[in-house]
Amino acid sequence: MRGHALALLLLAASSASAAVPEGVAPAFLVPVIGGKAKADPLTFWQQGGQWFAEPATWREVGLQLPPGQTDPMSAQALGVGFAVDEASATVALDLPADRLKAQRVARVRAERGPIAPPAPGVLVNYSVAGMVSEQQQALSLGHEVRKAGRWGVVSTSGQVNTDASGTGYVRGVTRWQKDDPNRLVTYQAGDVFAGPSSSPVNLGGVRVAKDPRALDPLTPTYPVPMLGGVALDPATVEVLANRARVLQGQVGKGPFTADGSALGAGAQQAQVVVRDPYGRETVVSDQRFYVAPTLLRKGLTTWEVAAGRVRQGESNYEALGATGSVAWGLNDRWSLRGTAQTSSNGKANVALGATTVLGTYGTLDLEVGTSTQGGQRQAMAYDYRGPGFGVRLEHERQQDYWRLRASNAVEVEQRTRGSVFWRPTPQWSLRASYSDVRTPRFRTAYADAGLTWRGNGHTVAVSALRDLERKETRVEVGYSYDFGRGKGVSVRARQAPDATAWAVQGRARPTVLGTPVGLSASVDEGAAGQTARANANWTTRAGWAQINAEQGPNGTWTSGSMTGAVHLERQGVTFLGPAESFAVVDVPGQAGVPVRVGGRLVGKTNAQGRLVVGEVTPMVPTEVRVDDRALPLGTQLAEIEQTATAGRQAGMHLTFPVLTETARTFRLTGSAIEAGMVAKTATETTQVGYDGVLYLEQPRPGQTVDVEGVCKAQLPADLRAAQTVAEVACR
Repeated sequence: MRGHALALLLLAASSASAAVPEGVAPAFLVPVIGGKAKADPLTFWQQGGQWFAEPATWREVGLQLPPGQTDPMSAQALGVGFAVDEASATVALDLPADRLKAQRVARVRAERGPIAPPAPGVLVNYSVAGMVSEQQQALSLGHEVRKAGRWGVVSTSGQVNTDASGTGYVRGVTRWQKDDPNRLVTYQAGDVFAGPSSSPVNLGGVRVAKDPRALDPLTPTYPVPMLGGVALDPATVEVLANRARVLQGQVGKGPFTADGSALGAGAQQAQVVVRDPYGRETVVSDQRFYVAPTLLRKGLTTWEVAAGRVRQGESNYEALGATGSVAWGLNDRWSLRGTAQTSSNGKANVALGATTVLGTYGTLDLEVGTSTQGGQRQAMAYDYRGPGFGVRLEHERQQDYWRLRASNAVEVEQRTRGSVFWRPTPQWSLRASYSDVRTPRFRTAYADAGLTWRGNGHTVAVSALRDLERKETRVEVGYSYDFGRGKGVSVRARQAPDATAWAVQGRARPTVLGTPVGLSASVDEGAAGQTARANANWTTRAGWAQINAEQGPNGTWTSGSMTGAVHLERQGVTFLGPAESFAVVDVPGQAGVPVRVGGRLVGKTNAQGRLVVGEVTPMVPTEVRVDDRALPLGTQLAEIEQTATAGRQAGMHLTFPVLTETARTFRLTGSAIEAGMVAKTATETTQVGYDGVLYLEQPRPGQTVDVEGVCKAQLPADLRAAQTVAEVACR
């Protein structure tokens, strides 16, 4: 055996020496890097006063070489410090930082993973509002009902309104939806919305769309800046955006990249700072970027196809129509798109658009379109957002341009809008805007500007609005002071052509029966007289509620509203806050088990071991944890923590299986038994506790318990629940 091992060693040495030049003796040295020795020696050789090794050897010690490198390379050429200790047959290597493998600094976040099973039961989001005055009473109930399964989600919405004139029902949207997160595709049927975001159309039909923004919200769909640098020693890396830290991580010696998605939208002055263990800081990168979420990253494509009848009003569906669109990220600076629409009346349109980023000076969006009967459309938008300055300009013009829409939809012939804000200091800010919208029936045009100062809880604001059509100007001045903890007071005055008015308002946020309640009261004085108003609002696990009261020239009235959700199923009814998505957590048969979602305690399981939670974000990994310390003795769970992703509208169903709950606790009665006495059964040996308490991990119905030298007891045929302590006579 020893001879066989020696032969293998010699064979390996012969193979390793294959690249050593003839007449040069190889050296088998153990590399020592950063004070740590590698397990096996590697082959080096000295020639012409320099140490050489094969590319594979240099790669094994951690150097990054070009893929096509096959010839031996010297340590000097690579910039590697090479110190040989012949006595120990080792070599201390000082590797150049820029030739090491790149590391990545990124925000800690869980992968989305597969979508969790949909939650059982039916979810009803509701909104109840009522009003009582001296002249009338009115009540309104809005609802959205959802039922999910592996086949998708069916939802319907509507509103019931009742007043002195009668009761009526207005149907909202009824739809089936199925998401395919792997392909990032959504399938819908029923009332669907499709078309350009500037003018969507409601169709009674079908829609299929690739929507990565909605189905994979953790992955940026836009170009992300590349950040990075080189650390000469193990260090802490910080990324600063406009002087605010947005990312931090630890790296070893060598190059690194930083997650550019940590930068916000708009103009960003990004600095990458490296801090060594001794506190010395080095700015390895200081660049200006413009992050444009309206662009698509290179190679990413989104598309949409929909067809159906155009919805007009509540339940009237008109002509057949179809719409389609596609957008493509050409590169990190340009995104292209196209749309097309047609209808059964023979009309159609086609539009092409492009979005580009102008270096670090904002984005420009252009679109042109044409339709049947000579219709034309042109649109342009420029947008810039920075930490202290921003501007947006839009212009859209249409001449006889046909678009798929309801017959009563407003047709815009021309729209021009602009807005600007400037924040020269943290205290001062200035804003201004302009809007001019023209339709075949009317025109609205106005300009407004405002100046605000904030400091130490004080806020002073001045604004002016000019109606360019009516040639009227309104000026308003306001002051407010924030005392903190929800308390504050404000005063404002307004000068307008029709009247001069003023108002005083106070607000507070006391805690009533453990629930914070927002309170506000105000008094207005205007041309019509004096009006007093009061409001109270609060949020509980069952939803959000508010009460309003007003007394003025038109009389006295009160109103109230409640917004929340109800989860209905066979196991009971649960009231929640308004839920975009939710989770049903099961710990079968275990009542009172605390449940945490995202680290926050949200409640305890009911008598059946179930808890319904509304605080869940769809399509984002959510950590759910149960506290097993609340379980009865002997009860174990397969796991106490799960990370799962809820589907859109479907919610998610998580089960924490109970592995065992065979253990039981009994109290032995009859004979006096001292604590510590040995008790035996056919399956285990244990001790009796104080007051005759006996804990058995593996009890069996009818099993005999022998308390040595004292008495014997027989367990009942029904061991009952694990939480029950049964009394057993010991004789």
